Amino acid sequence: MSIQNNLPLVIIVDDEREICSALKRCLIRLPADIQTFTSPRQALRTIKAAEPSVIISDQRMPDIDGYALLQEAKALWPDSTRIMLSAYQDFDQVSKCFNEGIIDKFIAKPWKNAELIFAVESVVTQNKAPKTQTPKDSFVEKTIIGDSLAMQHLKQQISLAAGANVPIFINGETGTGKELVANACHRASARQDQPFVAVNCANFSENLIEAQLFGAVKGAYTGAVSDSQGIFAQADGGTVFLDEITTLPLAIQAKLLRVLQEREYTPLGSHQIKRFDTQIVSASAVRLSEAVSAGQFREDLFYRLNVIPLSIPPLREREMDKLELAKHFLTRFSEQQGKSFTGFSDDAVSLINQYAWPGNVRQLENTIHGVCIMNSGQQITKAMLDAILQEHISINNSRLQPENMVNSGVTATPSESSEVIPLADVERRAIEDAIAKCQGNITQAAALLQVNPSTIYRKMQKW
Repeated sequence: MSIQNNLPLVIIVDDEREICSALKRCLIRLPADIQTFTSPRQALRTIKAAEPSVIISDQRMPDIDGYALLQEAKALWPDSTRIMLSAYQDFDQVSKCFNEGIIDKFIAKPWKNAELIFAVESVVTQNKAPKTQTPKDSFVEKTIIGDSLAMQHLKQQISLAAGANVPIFINGETGTGKELVANACHRASARQDQPFVAVNCANFSENLIEAQLFGAVKGAYTGAVSDSQGIFAQADGGTVFLDEITTLPLAIQAKLLRVLQEREYTPLGSHQIKRFDTQIVSASAVRLSEAVSAGQFREDLFYRLNVIPLSIPPLREREMDKLELAKHFLTRFSEQQGKSFTGFSDDAVSLINQYAWPGNVRQLENTIHGVCIMNSGQQITKAMLDAILQEHISINNSRLQPENMVNSGVTATPSESSEVIPLADVERRAIEDAIAKCQGNITQAAALLQVNPSTIYRKMQKW
C-alpha cells in the first residue's frame, strides 16, 4: 500500500474485519490516509516502510498482541501516536503500557466516535509537528504553573493521562493542587465539554455516603423527600474527581469497586440499575500502597484506581517554581483587589524562595491573597509576608522554618502576663508542626498526633 497524497498515515489493526471497517468509517472525513489490517504482521511491514502519524491497535490478537505490536512501533517511530483499543480492560497491562510509554491513549470498546475522532484529529491536523503544541498541551501549560524538571515531567504525564479512558490516581500532599491536576486531565480530554464533578470524600456525611455517591429515591432514608442524583449521575459523560478517597469506609469501598467493575450502579432505595460513562480520577495525600498496608484501603480497589498514577511534588521540592507561582498569584489578586502591586522586594523574594511552605501551593496562594487585601503600594515586602504568615522565621540550612510552632514535650510556666492562645490556633500549629516534621506525610503526622488521618484532612479543609 502506498501513502496517498502525502497525507498523514493512520494505521488501524484489528483481527476482526468488521471492526476495521467501522473504525475507518468513523475517521473517513479526517485529512489522513487510513489503512486497515487484520494481520498484525502485515501491519508491521507497512509500519517499517513508512512512518505513521497514528497507530490504532486492538489489545488481544492472534500471533502478535497489541502490546508487542505497539512496542515495536515505538522502537521504529517513537514520535507516532499509539492508541490501544480493546473490549478487555486489563488494567495491569494498560498501566504497564502507559508507564513504559508504549501507548499514548487507551479506548475501551465499544468506543465513542467523538472520543476516537478527537484523539486522531488532534494529531493529523497538526501533522505531528514536534514543536507544535496540541490544544490539550497548551491548556496544561497555561493551567499548571512551574518549569522545574519535576513539573515538566508532570505536565507530560497529564497530557498522556488526558488521552486515556482509564482510572487516574493523583498523589500529593495537602495543598499541592490535586484538584487542579484532575481538572487539567478533564479539560485536555475529549470529555472537556461534559461535567467535571469534584467531591472530597472526607466531607461525606457518614450516614449518607451511598446516597451522595449513587443517588437515592424518595423515601430511601429519613429526609429523602424527593429523588436525588448522586455524583455519578451528575457527571455522566464527564469526569468524577474523588479527593481523599482513602477516607471512604471499607464497606463503601467494596460497593465502589463493584460499580467501577460493572460500570453500573443502583440508587439507594431503588431496584433500577443505571449505566454510566464517566472518567474516574481519584486522589489522596496518603499513598494508596501505604493505606493498603495499614488495612485502611482495599487492595483490589487499589489496582482498579491506580492504573495511571500521577505524583505532584511538594512545593519545598520545587525551588525554581516558588517565585513564578508567587508572581502568578500577585498578578491575579492585585487585579482582583484593585491594587497596583508590580513585584516583590529583594528580601521578600529571599523569603519566598527559602521558606519551606508546609501548606504547599495553597499556603503560598493564601499568603499572597492576604497581603494584597491588607496592604497597598508597588512592591510586596518581607514585613508584609511576615505579618500574614504570623511566624517568626529563621534560616536553617538554607531553608526557612517557623520558630513559634508548638514544641512537643515542653511545658510553659504560666504567668499573669502570659498570652492565652486560642485553642484552635494551638491545634492548627500542632498539626502544621507535625506535618513539617514528617515532610508532608499525613499518615505519619497523624500517628505522631495520635489521631486518624481523616481528622487532619477535615481540619485543614476549614483553614
